[in-house]
Amino acid sequence: MYMASSSVLSAAVAFSTIILIGESLALLLDFSNNAFLQQYVSSNTGLLGFQIGVLAILAMGVAFLVYRRASSGSVTLDETERAVTSTPQANIQQPAQGGFKVLSDTRHLFVRSLKKLLRNPILLFFSLFQPIIFITLFTQLFSGFGALLPASLGRDYTRFAVAGIVLQNGFSSAFQSGTSMVDDLRSGFLVKMLATPVSRTAILLGRISTDMFRMVVQSSIIFLLAFLLGAYPDTGIPGYLLMLATIAFFGLAWSGISLSIGLKTRSAETVFGIAGTLTFPLLFMSTALVPPELQPKWMQQVSPYNPVSITVDAIRATFMANAPYFSNPAATILTAYGVIALIGVVTIGTTLYLFKKVIS
Repeated sequence: MYMASSSVLSAAVAFSTIILIGESLALLLDFSNNAFLQQYVSSNTGLLGFQIGVLAILAMGVAFLVYRRASSGSVTLDETERAVTSTPQANIQQPAQGGFKVLSDTRHLFVRSLKKLLRNPILLFFSLFQPIIFITLFTQLFSGFGALLPASLGRDYTRFAVAGIVLQNGFSSAFQSGTSMVDDLRSGFLVKMLATPVSRTAILLGRISTDMFRMVVQSSIIFLLAFLLGAYPDTGIPGYLLMLATIAFFGLAWSGISLSIGLKTRSAETVFGIAGTLTFPLLFMSTALVPPELQPKWMQQVSPYNPVSITVDAIRATFMANAPYFSNPAATILTAYGVIALIGVVTIGTTLYLFKKVIS
């Protein structure tokens, strides 16, 4: 049974984390020794105050929802037993037969994963809070870098950085797939699933489809906030759809690495360690946050072969299709899809091989 104290603890953790994030940002900024930030804050006091106020309201609102959700989730063992024994036999769905069995089982497991995510409001909160922080604070903090951008890209750093922030979020989210698989292995859920007539392929597809859906939702939030900040794609609604498809395709390919590590090691700590080791070098040696013209010479030689740079350039070419910087946006996009497909064949193939070994 869930105790009432756990709801208070959940709310306290959610709100305290927001305070810690704010304090950490203040320490990192080192306001007293940064003349640029002092000038920026003095000239944008109203805007910063409004943003901080909105974030504080969101934090308190989510903490309250966490509290209500945890409080209302209290059930007793007797209530659970009555709920199980009173389930009508007619409501028990039989597994689908025929060629649609994989799709039907994937759909049920997809819904199950979504419900599991929604029932963990703290995890849901932080998965949505990170993109909000990046698009509202990061782009505003470094808006002065717009003057350093090549003229062919324009002077708006927010428009330039949207593609990098979106892919950074998708890149980090893709590595969470392995930890979810490890959780299913440790909790015994996978063993229970193998004792049912569910399609084995659907177990893996349900996990991957949920992660792709989460990436699309988070990316949509980033695009919405970017639109409110005045950054919107030259290609309109079709451009939004193409960029979301690119992010989902990219997430599918890279989640295979995380799933492979999780299936091989069965250790969430190992997945996090390897993910962190790969994430930051690939992101910082890419064109996600700065154009190649502003990178060191040695990094300019490496960046064009970085799959993150290739995918970011495709998203940015879609977002800024009218910019003279991209002479052939279609070729940039097609090249990215080819590279992602190659990575996906290797990573998903490895995942399928390891998954078959686990279930055997």
